[in-house]
Amino acid sequence: MSTANLAGELRIVVQLRGETVAQVQVNSTRPQVADKLLNGRRIDEALALVPRVFTICGRSQAIAAQAAVEAAGGETPAASVSAQRTRAIEAEIAHEYLWRALIDWPKATGGLAQRAAFAKARDALADTGVPVAAAIADVVRREVLAGDSGAWYDNAHVPSFEIWIARAATPAARMLGAVQRGGPRHGAPRDARAVPLLPAFDNIAAGRLIRALDADAQFERAPHLDQQPCETGAMARLAQHPLVAALDKAFGRSVLTRLAARMTELARMASERPAPKPLLGSRRLGDGRGLGWVETARGLLLHLVGIEDDLIKHYRIVAPTEWNFHPHGALTAGLIGVHATGERELRQRAEWLVQALDPCVTYRLEITHA
Repeated sequence: MSTANLAGELRIVVQLRGETVAQVQVNSTRPQVADKLLNGRRIDEALALVPRVFTICGRSQAIAAQAAVEAAGGETPAASVSAQRTRAIEAEIAHEYLWRALIDWPKATGGLAQRAAFAKARDALADTGVPVAAAIADVVRREVLAGDSGAWYDNAHVPSFEIWIARAATPAARMLGAVQRGGPRHGAPRDARAVPLLPAFDNIAAGRLIRALDADAQFERAPHLDQQPCETGAMARLAQHPLVAALDKAFGRSVLTRLAARMTELARMASERPAPKPLLGSRRLGDGRGLGWVETARGLLLHLVGIEDDLIKHYRIVAPTEWNFHPHGALTAGLIGVHATGERELRQRAEWLVQALDPCVTYRLEITHA
């Protein structure tokens, strides 16, 4: 199978009954091929292949693979190595967020992509000797937040956030303003349909996830915790942040709240604040097995490896897209019951929700009528 066939796509079918969304179908054609590609390979060969094949969030994929192999062998990385990896993960998250804020969102709101500003930040992030905050602080202050990143991160008040939107000083503010005008609660599921946020990957969550993964041969396609789909990403990581929590209380887990969580995480990195929870880790599972995990821009990425005689015996990858676009997951919960006056309005709202959950593959959105 060529790498061109590895990406696949999401097919999202939204069914209207009258002016209300009655059903949502999410089907993924992405093949689960990690085991087929890596089984039987030497460890060094497999580690070199992973970021070349799984190119979306490639640095995080490489780090998760390395962490899983180390855990399988009972190795613990030095603190300096963990720090370097954390820097690489944050650089990749910042790159993803800045692409949205400087390239995608200006075009979405009728402006021009800010390619020069993005390229400058991208080049600085690529220099591993430059701290992430130093690489992005200026562009975030000038072109994204139009203000101090630390002040944004410390903000706990919805009115201050709404004033920032109203000033529309940057494409990011204008994008969130468009979402706000479309309905600040859009994308927030009703309580009965709410999908839990995936908890931080502490020992309790790790054990529960590993048991679920071991018991389900199809876990990669439809992951679950305690038999439930979960939402992962910036919203889950920053759920307890004062501004994100206040927006969640005011508007629910809406598109607006999710995008604000991403902007808040970008502000955290630009102001050199530490992450509330570790962004990576590993766990030895015994019998030559190890698990490595990374918090990517889109959410939790898991690599599980089994090694025997220095060869890969089995390999499994659980990507964040499979959490957020689970057939009964956050996208479905956020669209069921939505009232729209026409297909154009519904398509825009659905597109915003898809983009807030941010799949790592292309998608097709279809609207049908019951």
